[in-house]
Amino acid sequence: MSDVFSIPDELELLEFFSAEPVERSVEDGCWCYEVSDRRGVRLRFSFNLFERSVQTALQVMDSPLITVCHEGAESMTVSGKTMTCRFSYQGSDARLVLRLDDSINLDWSSLRKY
Repeated sequence: MSDVFSIPDELELLEFFSAEPVERSVEDGCWCYEVSDRRGVRLRFSFNLFERSVQTALQVMDSPLITVCHEGAESMTVSGKTMTCRFSYQGSDARLVLRLDDSINLDWSSLRKY
């Protein structure tokens, strides 16, 4: 397991989210972005570089749907309209794939290592 959480630079994140962070504290290692799609789904995506954590919160209109948070983040990469985050912790690997296109598509998955 790596002790470093590698992330894209701020320009890549700005381009991916098409928005500035709504919250940012470089000294604390925290960034938070909010985006909405044409259906009224809103995503609040935040991460902490030092705690190696990522959190996603989905809402429809003003109704919360789900919040998922994982620690043990190892990498966050952006390729076009897709972001992939990889996690490793206590015998498990997890992955987040976020696609921002006409609609927000969020997929969390995890597998146990044997």
